[in-house]
Amino acid sequence: MLRKIRIVLALIFFIGITFLFLDFTGTLHAWLGWMAKVQFLPAVMALNAGVIIALVLLTLIFGRVYCSVICPLGVMQDIMAWLGKKQKKNRYSYSPAKSWLRYGVLVLFIVAMVAGIGSFVALLAPYSSYGRIASNLFAPVYGWINNLLALLAERADSYAFYETDVWLRSLPTFIIAAVTFVLLFSWRGGTAVHIAIRYALWVRSSVFWPVSRGSGR
Repeated sequence: MLRKIRIVLALIFFIGITFLFLDFTGTLHAWLGWMAKVQFLPAVMALNAGVIIALVLLTLIFGRVYCSVICPLGVMQDIMAWLGKKQKKNRYSYSPAKSWLRYGVLVLFIVAMVAGIGSFVALLAPYSSYGRIASNLFAPVYGWINNLLALLAERADSYAFYETDVWLRSLPTFIIAAVTFVLLFSWRGGTAVHIAIRYALWVRSSVFWPVSRGSGR
């Protein structure tokens, strides 16, 4: 039951945040803008103490709830891992955690934040990574579908949809988004990019640690 609740909440956050990046009308921001405000990095950058404390408490009590429910990149990784298990070839399987990679990226992230290197922080931050993927890879497809619906609506004398421009915002950003997506899909749940916000030191001390068969906890 708890697993089903987590999946439903994760899908709500994932779909809602995805449409925040895709929505070119600005309509959804009035209703779903709060989903962006409860993301860890935006909360830190905005010095939103209430959100930061709430996320820390959630992590201490429930463990990986932020990564598996609230963070869109974490949910996307879980979806990729689930799809990987369905494949007949190169199926996703458990592999031991690469602690040196986790803590190495975490240290780089903290150093970049302290040094004020915003571009490097955005490169590592999970929410920023997913934003690049959604804005550069998903948004054009969304725009083409919208334009197709607008064409069909126009022929039916309806103005439910209107045409919008679809364009490449930045080639370097597009390349970074594409590489990130490919790496995440290849690893199907890897932690190299996402670990910067996984609260590596807090999750292990959570009160309700999720137990899996053979996990030893």
